[in-house]
Amino acid sequence: MKPYPSYKDSGVPARAEQREAGGEWIGEIPSHWNMKKTKYFSTNMDGKRIPLSSEIRGDLEKIYPYYGSNGIIDYVDDFIFDGKHILVGEDGSPFFDRFKDVSLFVDGEFWVNNHCHILKPNNGIEPKYFVHSFNCVDYHEYITGSTRDKLTQSKLDGIVHSFPPLSEQKQIVSFLDTKTQKIDELIEKTEKKIELLKEKRTSLINHCVTKGLNPNVEMKNSGVKWIGEIPSHWVVSKFKYLSKIVTGNTPSKTNEELYYTDSEDGFLWVKPTSLNKGLDYVNESEEHLTEEGKNKIRLIPKDSTMICCIGNTIGKHSISGQELSTNQQINTVIPNQQLLNSWFCLFYVNVFTKDLLKWSNFVTLPIYTKSDLEDTPFILPPIDEQDEIVIKLKSENKFIDSTIEKETQRIDLLKEYRQSLISEVVTGKIDVRDWNS
Repeated sequence: MKPYPSYKDSGVPARAEQREAGGEWIGEIPSHWNMKKTKYFSTNMDGKRIPLSSEIRGDLEKIYPYYGSNGIIDYVDDFIFDGKHILVGEDGSPFFDRFKDVSLFVDGEFWVNNHCHILKPNNGIEPKYFVHSFNCVDYHEYITGSTRDKLTQSKLDGIVHSFPPLSEQKQIVSFLDTKTQKIDELIEKTEKKIELLKEKRTSLINHCVTKGLNPNVEMKNSGVKWIGEIPSHWVVSKFKYLSKIVTGNTPSKTNEELYYTDSEDGFLWVKPTSLNKGLDYVNESEEHLTEEGKNKIRLIPKDSTMICCIGNTIGKHSISGQELSTNQQINTVIPNQQLLNSWFCLFYVNVFTKDLLKWSNFVTLPIYTKSDLEDTPFILPPIDEQDEIVIKLKSENKFIDSTIEKETQRIDLLKEYRQSLISEVVTGKIDVRDWNS
């Protein structure tokens, strides 16, 4: 890929933060290109938009796509627009996320709500080129709104785009369609690989904590429907016989200056949002307590398994990496170390919490009470087998985590390359006129 033979100033300076992010908007353009504002190559059709509530849409036959600011959100029984159009988010779009689209191309019959601008392209332009262009715009100078990012119609009309001849617009679209499809396929394959790794981990943990490591061991019926058979020398117990269950609490909010501190050196007070470590230690929290606050709270020792037992995050779990405290949405399992390996407890919790929502009792919010947890069956191997299983699972989990991290980094690099490629082509930094698919 090579640059064009000569360039001129576009009149739209490249922003420093845009250059640092891997692209330019717009800087120099090829000498034979022009610059045009949105209003000069399209007609705004916003006046024909008709929003439909979810209640109304619920009674309609699902035939035609119904678009919002981030794409199709539903289907309805009629359409307002037909043909080739450019959609650009008005509010609620990811204007400042380089890896998410603000604009998309639509061809056919469809309906649009009032959160998305509709542009009908003029004759003699390639609409897909300008979709790519809209997705590269530096929106900092165009977005208004104090509580919700908004791209007004007047700001949209004033967005300036590089404007190549029609033949080059089409060549650029052909090039980018081919290249981005290949990149997207690689991203999709990598995402599937990550999902398979996660499924492998789930299956491995489930097998090891309920069947053990010896494939030739004699089995017996556990009497627990969701467990099935277990090794004949294992026993069926309950959480309450193997551990102490503690429900967290909250110091008085009327004495925040006494009990709470903004200092990260304060005592950890964990809420469900901090249980994002999964099969790893929690050593940080969003909020911290003073010494006075620590004295008003139930303390949780290191190596205790914390489980969110109420609300939308029910079932989230992690293990404490130090002495800490939790709020009342979390029940904590403090294992009897003579009977129960702390990490075996965590791996077991990882198995049974996937069904926690359907086991929960609730009218308005799902809840799995302390008593429910205490009476939950626990499949218990001898302590030496627990230790062996933990060593095996920790090793496998570490390998899977490492592989997922590498694949996630690969996805990030592919997304970065994709966006950088689009930006460089639509602003004329790369000449694709001689490219053949």
